[in-house]
Amino acid sequence: MRTSHIRFAFVIAVASGCLLGVWAAEEDVTSPTKRAEALAQAKALLATKEAPAAVKDPFHSETFGEALAANGPKTGATTTAAAAPSGPRSNRDLLQAIAAGLKPSGFFVLSGEPTLVFGQKRVKAGGVLTIHFEGADYTLEIVSIERPNFTLRLNREEFTRPIK
Repeated sequence: MRTSHIRFAFVIAVASGCLLGVWAAEEDVTSPTKRAEALAQAKALLATKEAPAAVKDPFHSETFGEALAANGPKTGATTTAAAAPSGPRSNRDLLQAIAAGLKPSGFFVLSGEPTLVFGQKRVKAGGVLTIHFEGADYTLEIVSIERPNFTLRLNREEFTRPIK
């Protein structure tokens, strides 16, 4: 248990003991020596214990860690820092990034008009879709919907992606 949890439990135990002592009748109160013994036992049980020694990872041997440290990351591998964009993105790049994560859950034709389904929302061509992406809300317009793909518009940029 963490030290803060132990202290909290100790405070609760002492507070409840105090409250019980106040409410109890005079003949129900234990002797001061018994109370001192009980408090000493509670303190011993709630005392912080040393953390166990570091346990070896059963899934990776020491040689695996040594080989990984010696070889470093693979060449050509991208890191998360390298994959993150630096500076502001153009509307085209932003639209492509949003569209990559936008996957409609269904497609059907209703009254002759193709319709895309995104969760609970149905959107026809000309409709709008509000997306929360990287901490900001963006309103995308569905320009057209065809069998194999659909076209999105953000500001003046358009991007076509497959439905599936």
